[in-house]
Amino acid sequence: MQMNFIKIKFENNFEEEFQRAVDEVFHLVSPVFRQHECIWMPHVDVYESPDEIIVMADLAGINKDELHIELNRKRIKIAGVRKIISVVKNVRYCLAEIPHGYFSRNILLPSAVDAESAMASYADGILMVRINKLPNPITHRVHIMTTK
Repeated sequence: MQMNFIKIKFENNFEEEFQRAVDEVFHLVSPVFRQHECIWMPHVDVYESPDEIIVMADLAGINKDELHIELNRKRIKIAGVRKIISVVKNVRYCLAEIPHGYFSRNILLPSAVDAESAMASYADGILMVRINKLPNPITHRVHIMTTK
């Protein structure tokens, strides 16, 4: 009997990496999960400069109108749909590696951002979102009064 091993490597984004590992376990264990799978996750890079956060997502073959971005101070969600590409009729798949269907990525940002400043562009299959960082919050010391 062959055993499948799953490599689990946790990086800074524990929550996302953990969810990906759990999904991988379910897909290996049950063909039912593989048969009805419609969610895939595009590759994403996140960069931080002193002034901004830049998020880039590899979304080749997706129409710009099929993309949706939601953003708050600490998290960005990129979602959309890649439609099945049918090149020729009456053919069978010999190899099918290009994922299609609904996708979603929730990414915890390394710093708080000004969501109103976000600007997105999409070219050559790469989505780029640039967001200005908020200034570092000032910490205030709070004096505790005693009551009688």
